[in-house]
Order: sequence, then C-alpha cells, then structure tokens
Amino acid sequence: MKNFNMGTTVIAFAFLSSFSLTACGGNSGSNAAPTTIDSSNKSSLNTGRGNANAEKTSLTSDEISGLLFMREEEELARDLYLDIYETRNSELQIFKNISDNAETKHAKAIRQLLKKYDIEDPSTGERNAYTDPELQYLYDQLFSIAIGSDDLAALRVGALVEETDIGDIKMHIDNVSSEHQDIISTYENLLCGSRNHLRAFAGQIENITGETYVTQVVELDSEVRAILSSNNERCGQ
Repeated sequence: MKNFNMGTTVIAFAFLSSFSLTACGGNSGSNAAPTTIDSSNKSSLNTGRGNANAEKTSLTSDEISGLLFMREEEELARDLYLDIYETRNSELQIFKNISDNAETKHAKAIRQLLKKYDIEDPSTGERNAYTDPELQYLYDQLFSIAIGSDDLAALRVGALVEETDIGDIKMHIDNVSSEHQDIISTYENLLCGSRNHLRAFAGQIENITGETYVTQVVELDSEVRAILSSNNERCGQ
C-alpha cells in the first residue's frame, strides 16, 4: 500500500492552499479543491532504535517503526483536537469529545504495546512536542490553519487527519505478522475509531455546506465514500 504518513509535509501545504481564500475572508463554501497528497514523498521516524530492538522484541523493523510512528501520530491528533477546541472559542465540541474519549485512549494503547515489547517510547511526554520533526511541523501547520479561518476549515482539518490516519493504519497493519494479533487488534480498533471520527467530521461539514463531503486524500476516495455511506461502529467489541 502507498504510504499516506502524516509526516508527509506536502499535506499541510496543499491543505493551506485549499483554504487560502477562506483564511483571507473569501468564499468558505465547499467548492474548494480537495487536498491532494503526493504519496511519492515518504517519511517515517528514524528506525535505528527499532532495528536495535528487533531481535530482543521478536518484531521486525517495520513492525517497530509502525508502533513508534503511530504512538506520536495518535498523540498529535489528541493534542491538535484539544488545542483547536480550547483556542477557537467556538461550538466545536466534537474536537474535545474525540480528543478526550478516543485519541487519548489510542495513544495509551500504543504505549502499552511499546512497553510489552520493550521498545523505548518516542513520546516527549509534553503536549504539542514530538520526537519526529515532520510530525511537529505538520502539527504546527494544521493548527495554524484550523485557528486561522472559520469553523468549516477547522472541521476539514479534523477530517483530513482522520482520512490520513486511516491510510497510515492500514499500511502498518499490512506490515504486521499474523503471529502478533495483539498489534493487529490494536490497529483495527484504532482504524474503527478513525472511521467513526471521519463520519462525525464529515457530517458536520455537510450540515454547514449543504453538500456531499469531498474526500481530501484522493487515493482513499472509494474507501472514504464507503465509510460515509455506512453506519457508526462499536469499536473494540
């Protein structure tokens, strides 16, 4: 599967371009061009630490790097959503609900796997601060977009994060051996959560625009449309 890592910095630039008119007070309707991700730009955490632990943990370097990346990616979503809620002074309760009820649990679930396999946690332990410099850059860009425009732009930031998270998780699941069902189960639970979050963000966007939600990660268009045409799921059941 192609890499849709949130560390791909082109996401932020493309997204910023999509909403440049809105940020400047222009038309905030849903006619803005969808964000396109250049999946040829690939990035990941430095896996040198993971390689050193591979034999000790019985995980492959790909499995380790996936856990390291997802740990901070889930923290980014948690921090970003809470910061949007606290900063915008709007009615966007959806961001706080998702941050408190899901993203915090997701980050902890990955942390538990790191502890189980004796892998050093990449988390800085500080809000809005990440070991991966590209994730740090992406957080800064998306936060700036979300608070620099209207509620619609903020909601589209949330939807973009969830679309990208879906692509990332599916890629990492593909790299996990069938013998590590604990990792696969955790990823599948995260994936379920991201599908529900995407439905929630897309629903609010459609309420504002009166138009059908447009996929932002174009490579995932068919999957996103399938998700949005289905009902919410009960995750972890």
